[in-house]
Amino acid sequence: MKIRLPVLWGRPADVDCGVKQLKLSEILPKTGQTINVYFSEDDSPVYKENPHVLWKPPLTEMNGWSEQPSDILHSHIVAGQLKFLRQVLRGNEEATPLERMIEKSLEYELLVTDVQPFLKMCDAVKNMSPELWQERYGSKTLSGILQVQNNRGALFDYVNDTEWAEVYWAGTANAGSYIYLIFQHYEVHYEALLQQEENQLFVHYFSLDMYCQTERYITRKKLSSKENEGIKSLMARAVALKDSFGDYLLIDV
Repeated sequence: MKIRLPVLWGRPADVDCGVKQLKLSEILPKTGQTINVYFSEDDSPVYKENPHVLWKPPLTEMNGWSEQPSDILHSHIVAGQLKFLRQVLRGNEEATPLERMIEKSLEYELLVTDVQPFLKMCDAVKNMSPELWQERYGSKTLSGILQVQNNRGALFDYVNDTEWAEVYWAGTANAGSYIYLIFQHYEVHYEALLQQEENQLFVHYFSLDMYCQTERYITRKKLSSKENEGIKSLMARAVALKDSFGDYLLIDV
């Protein structure tokens, strides 16, 4: 399942997002609701696409899961129908503060048709038959990105201990039954959710960001032997990530 990640979601008009604690029920998109959503030009939906869009709570929408790993538990996949509204131009002197945050983005109107917990969808790819997954969500394979990214069949594009050792920073945290891993090597930024079965790691969510290329998938991929050991070595020296913002989110759904 290909995942789109917006630059920003529209804010509910009747909710003060500046309070110390937000109710999840008040800010989470709901089926039947129409909401504005902004995508970068490099990662915008294609014509007539009805995308699966990753919704993160406000703090990690702006700062990333690494700043508040518990938000992974409260992130959702939102499906819907898109209508293009406009391009938000750069350098408009009369732009609002919000428009300055999202300048050079594309604004869409999204009619929400389904909202599912993110980790539930990561579980589903394991528990659902490949045929049913294909029918509902499209292919769960990553063959396309592997062909584009490299010719070695390596999801993370590293093949030996030296290349893994060159990763200068990595962070990790537990997220339910998953291991969240984030790391960066030169201009390539990776995020993944992994599950370990005995000595084998499986990738259930994969995110790659680099210049002019962004890829995000919910999948289930068994890592090759070399990548399995490389990721384990990286996790062993990764920084343990902790929540930076306390209990800012009241979980009432």
